[in-house]
Amino acid sequence: MIKKTLRTVLLLSLLSYPAVAAADDLHYNNILIGDRASGMGGAYTAVSDDPGGLYFNPAGIAYSTGQSLSASVNAYSVTNRTYKGVFGGQDWKRTSSTLLPNFFGIIQPIGKFKFGFSYAVPDSSQEDQDQQFTRADYGGASETINFNNKNDTTLFGPSIALQLSEKFSIGTSLYAHKRSTEAVLYDTIISRDASQYLLSSAYSESDEWGIRPVVGIMWAPVEKLSLGLTFAKTLVLDSEIIKQSTLSSNAASQAIKTFETYSDKRSYPYQITAGAAFFPTSTLLISCDLSFNSAYDYTLANILNKRDAVINGAIGAEYYLNKNWAVRGGLFTDFSNAPKIVNDTSTQFEHIDFFGSSMTLSHFTKNTSLTFGGNYKFGSGESKVAGGSKGIQDVSADGWILFVSSSYSY
Repeated sequence: MIKKTLRTVLLLSLLSYPAVAAADDLHYNNILIGDRASGMGGAYTAVSDDPGGLYFNPAGIAYSTGQSLSASVNAYSVTNRTYKGVFGGQDWKRTSSTLLPNFFGIIQPIGKFKFGFSYAVPDSSQEDQDQQFTRADYGGASETINFNNKNDTTLFGPSIALQLSEKFSIGTSLYAHKRSTEAVLYDTIISRDASQYLLSSAYSESDEWGIRPVVGIMWAPVEKLSLGLTFAKTLVLDSEIIKQSTLSSNAASQAIKTFETYSDKRSYPYQITAGAAFFPTSTLLISCDLSFNSAYDYTLANILNKRDAVINGAIGAEYYLNKNWAVRGGLFTDFSNAPKIVNDTSTQFEHIDFFGSSMTLSHFTKNTSLTFGGNYKFGSGESKVAGGSKGIQDVSADGWILFVSSSYSY
């Protein structure tokens, strides 16, 4: 009986492995980009007059000042997730951390045009988990899980903008898109009297290349007010996925092994973002953004992925204390695009909605600036993890980022 139960639990774990180990394409604000934009919660579509605009709205760089302008951001990111009562009533905790240069941008005017080049990392994580459980629900069996997961998404490419009038500009960025993931799961279950055991391992990796065009406009209909609008979509041109797993026990004559490769291409939504920025005084800026990401679905490695439409919002402010110091703050949402979970036997992705805040402090000299800051977000939702004490588990999550940035203009 114990052998049959343990075997069933472990097979379910392997079947649900893609859902647990998948990179986080369930959210669109995993890492905020740029120093000034990050400090304002990402409410930057109607501002975008510095290198951060290459990512948010390339039309905004038409209003950048100086002969040349560059900026770089280095960030340390941590995320935590706690799945309530997953294994015999015990919580499963997952932590990810990464240190990375998450943005670099440069702008150069040539004639009537502004040209730019930028590098951005909108998603990056690295998990290294070791956790042990006593499975009271399965006769006191001991279960040990070792889980490693890496995920990186990188964008890099040129931008161009043209100021058509004092009040209107257009711009576009053409990013190369690269995404790579690697996940390893080891699961060991040993009966209470150590007479029976099950060992499993599962491994997956993926690499994809594509393009992400971004088209934007900027309009100042009246004094002290600017409006921005962008359209963007990622198109995957090439993809390779490898998955393998092994399941063995002292009761089986041989191990069960699988090895599969796929060339399925992941789909991405089209994204429309509208923003407004108000400049009530020469020292105060208030901005807000609304971003719409469309619904879509695709099949990847024999798993159907359905994504709901999502609207996220952000509001931010910037205030100059004097000519050398500025403080910024913002609030933002990061809602999940995963459908609401239902209690059936299908593989489903977790659904967690986040709310976040950000703050930065900048110091300026004649040609340089130095910025320190960070953001924090928290959320809750539901998940399905095979072998849990109930069909659907509650999940709580949070994450924070600290960064330092420098920029130079001349």
